[in-house]
Amino acid sequence: MKLSKILPLCIAGAFSSSFAVLDLPNAQPKVDESYWKAALDSTWQGLVRRNIDPYSAGKGLIHRPKSETPGDAVSEAVGYGMLVALYANDQEHFNSIWEAANETMWSTCYYNWQMGPDGKIAGGGAATDAEEDVALSLIFADKLVSAGVWKPYTSTKFNYGYADHAKTILDCMWSTKQVTSSGILAPGAGWGGESFVNPGYFSPAWYKIFAKFDSNGDRWNKVVEKTYEILSKSPGYSMGMIPDWMQPDGGWAGSLGYNAYFNSRAFFKDAIRILWRVAIDAVWFDESRAKDFLKNSLAFINSKGGAAASNFYQIENAGELLPADDIWTDFNDSENENTWRYRREHSHLTIGMWATAALAVGESADRIAFSEELGKFYEGGDYFGNAVDPTGGIEDTLHNEMYFDQFLAWFGASMLSGTFMNVIDAIDNPKAATPGDSSSLMKKTSIGDLARSNSREGIRYAYSGSSIIFSVQESASWTIYDMNGHKVASAYGREFLWNNGNKGVYTVIAKSANARYTRKVVLN
Repeated sequence: MKLSKILPLCIAGAFSSSFAVLDLPNAQPKVDESYWKAALDSTWQGLVRRNIDPYSAGKGLIHRPKSETPGDAVSEAVGYGMLVALYANDQEHFNSIWEAANETMWSTCYYNWQMGPDGKIAGGGAATDAEEDVALSLIFADKLVSAGVWKPYTSTKFNYGYADHAKTILDCMWSTKQVTSSGILAPGAGWGGESFVNPGYFSPAWYKIFAKFDSNGDRWNKVVEKTYEILSKSPGYSMGMIPDWMQPDGGWAGSLGYNAYFNSRAFFKDAIRILWRVAIDAVWFDESRAKDFLKNSLAFINSKGGAAASNFYQIENAGELLPADDIWTDFNDSENENTWRYRREHSHLTIGMWATAALAVGESADRIAFSEELGKFYEGGDYFGNAVDPTGGIEDTLHNEMYFDQFLAWFGASMLSGTFMNVIDAIDNPKAATPGDSSSLMKKTSIGDLARSNSREGIRYAYSGSSIIFSVQESASWTIYDMNGHKVASAYGREFLWNNGNKGVYTVIAKSANARYTRKVVLN
């Protein structure tokens, strides 16, 4: 695709050159930084529009549109939503997600794990991954406030700020036995721990942050040690994989928990998150045990074909894909067979998670390969995934959850772009930003230079490989029409990455709360 010219039809206001996502210089490895930062902004806005805005029960929470009870909300999404809002530099939604969870899900010492579509608690008890993710988000938010990046905020429910509630959560994790006295992270409050664990919850980088934040910090060092001790005993360790559930001594745990599958002997949706969680420890703290695990992961996936082999795998039948005919109904609207999907999944979800291993311990060629593969599942709008499976299959948005898959792809892309950084270290020990690698997703010409060349325009643009990044100064609704008046693309955010290979004349419209921008695009 060649961009012949972009003609301004209306100009309004000045433009800020920064991305909407949190942009603190850091020396983390990166690939296709500008490309993925634009995608992160757009896809976060998509999550807000699809998973928050339409719902009145539990207003402000992240909802699951295709769960076994469509429209419910879970504490996992509170943690994920606050993490993404933080790295999207969106304090407004960070606060609204937190406050909604405080009002509807907070028990005496943790967030109940599920709110039904009617706004009532449907699942009581804690999900420990949510508790630790919320605590980490609050600690980092407090740091942004102290650095003057965010504004001070006091919870309307608790009448205190971010740091105080983080302290409450950390103390409660111990007092309610979400962490055992020996330092094992249990999957719930007084449920599991010494007898079984969900190792996909293990977040050793979080515990190192907690150890410095908590006045009783030494206890979290025990959790770090237990985390790596248990991971080393995983029956899939040599392949850099873990089962969804296991015993701390490495034994099989059987079909436990909410998302049990394959008798918990597969590297499925619970387990695959360990790649991201351990990669963070490798990147932030240069943890050798994290790197050893991820080297096994990367060696395994490369032996299967590299980025193109990103998928879920069996552990007992060492390294085999999940059975080809296994269909998943529960999390894809169980009443609608048109949305059911196969459990085998080469998608933005699986690529995003495997990509974190490549980023943490791989070579430049590995990072580039995974970035390019993930790029095949981003069409430039406000979601990850393909609207239509280009292979003729069912790997498309109709068959995606449009919840869990969006978050895991976002975490993968945020690691690739260097956005998912240690906020405390980036502020306290500022470093010069490293340039990172570039793949075919990026043109050799600097996107920043191209953008600056058009800095006086209302809609600013830049090339990104075969795509165009359009930008305006504030979040806006984007619509693109062809010359026949047919809508060909839409999105929401400050940036819109448009992938289009068709020649023609198009009208690009960006409508914000304060202005309307229009531009004609000629492709030849």
